Amino acid sequence: MMVEQFIEWSGIINIAAGVILLVFWYSYAILLPYSKLSTTLSVLVSNRHWMPINILGVSGALLGLLGQGGIYVSQIEQVGWLGLIGYLVASVGTALLLGALLWDTILWPTLVDYDAGLLDFQGPIYQSKTFVPFFVVSGLIYSLGYVLVGVGILKADVLPGFGGVLLAVGAPLFGLGAMFGKHQVVPRSIGVTLLSVGLIWLGLAMWSYG
Repeated sequence: MMVEQFIEWSGIINIAAGVILLVFWYSYAILLPYSKLSTTLSVLVSNRHWMPINILGVSGALLGLLGQGGIYVSQIEQVGWLGLIGYLVASVGTALLLGALLWDTILWPTLVDYDAGLLDFQGPIYQSKTFVPFFVVSGLIYSLGYVLVGVGILKADVLPGFGGVLLAVGAPLFGLGAMFGKHQVVPRSIGVTLLSVGLIWLGLAMWSYG
């Protein structure tokens, strides 16, 4: 009974994560001046909506991290080692995403107040030999984790397979989309939409588990 309740509550958490991530991402397009994004991120960070929007992102990522356990537990007997590895890698990847969102939320505004040029795409941070590789590696871990989770869902055949496909396709587009620089909006928007719908889809199935 406790396991079933855990899975059901995890389902609710995944639904909330999906909804919040959708609101978070599309608030960027509505409330932030993306049309002015060309050579620097500071035009977005200096906007008064930057912090509240990113707080939504932090909340969505945190809920997504918490909801991972329920996805794994709901199919633990059928998914085997693949499920465990996928759960661990996706959890690490989501934790790295959460850290990046916290960074964006707290540190970026301070940097802009000090020197807006620090966030130029050709500036010292984006051209750093450690900053970009860190985010690429984080995106790869995040993407790989959700691909494994998606494949595990298809293999286990306990939760809706379509939800697993949405995670496996959406997470890489969202996690690695930042590599496209000023053109990242389209792939990341598609990615976060697929990922969020996948979380909601799986969450609904988990909510009615058993």
